Amino acid sequence: MCFGFDTSECSKNVIGAHSIQNNGVLNTISFENHVYTLSLEIGQNSMLPQLKFITLGKNKASIFSGFCKKHDEEYFKCIEDEKYEETPEQNYWFAFRALCFELHRKLRFKKSYSLLFKKHAQATKVPSIYTNFYNTELNIRDSWKEYDRFKNVYVEKSFDQLESFVKEIPFKVGFTSTTSVAVGIDWEGNIAADIYNYDKNLFIPSMYISVIPQKNSTMIIISRLKEDTCYENIFSQLKNNKHDEKLFRYITFCLAEYSENVYFSPSVIDSLDENNKNKIRNAFMGVVSPTLELRLQNLIDTTSLNLFDLRL
Repeated sequence: MCFGFDTSECSKNVIGAHSIQNNGVLNTISFENHVYTLSLEIGQNSMLPQLKFITLGKNKASIFSGFCKKHDEEYFKCIEDEKYEETPEQNYWFAFRALCFELHRKLRFKKSYSLLFKKHAQATKVPSIYTNFYNTELNIRDSWKEYDRFKNVYVEKSFDQLESFVKEIPFKVGFTSTTSVAVGIDWEGNIAADIYNYDKNLFIPSMYISVIPQKNSTMIIISRLKEDTCYENIFSQLKNNKHDEKLFRYITFCLAEYSENVYFSPSVIDSLDENNKNKIRNAFMGVVSPTLELRLQNLIDTTSLNLFDLRL
């Protein structure tokens, strides 16, 4: 399906669109045209889920079938083909592409549950499986509402309805991400979005985070729709922060705890010892940690990790 706002204008076929720019970003961190991503696998000995770094061709990284050729070119030319000037419209398109990638992923996730229930009807009676399915449906509903809000911004050309924090740091990191995430806590541990409230009438909005390594620097873009007051404290903290380390750790926490669309430089990961590789793997396990002990270790690693130490 194409996420274009007017599908009557679509070109013939939906293409494999990159949520992260291939030549301008993935190429910057790749080694021999490959990047690393984290893949969930079942341990042969423990039979527990665990994350592993796997190699992925940069042409396949971050691909999703979310736009026809016409809309992909029309919508994202100002961030693909033009110099980034921190304009509200450019920040809007970074955020919208992240939203569509996450919505596409959630729709695929729901489809996998439907296939599971069709093949194993008894799975619907397993509380943990049904709870995850129900949460996925809520997430999809919230994403479609978010999509409608972005459509209204586009139609009205009121791109300043988004608030964005932009910061360029003077070194190139060995990872990249563009993601849409509902964030549960601010920098001080106060509640932001009420992400663990499963009331079907409650709408949970997202924040949009992009970390974009360039030739000799890295661009950080964090956006929200201004009407989402649950994120006001976070954006106040972003603007008033004087300590990069605190910023870097908070972004790391958001990516590790809530996102999957993160890619790493093989050169950087291969240079790490096994303890530091395990720290990254454990941090990104998040809520899929299968035991309380592993979840606690995950939280320890997530809060102590700084992905911005991974530099090229």
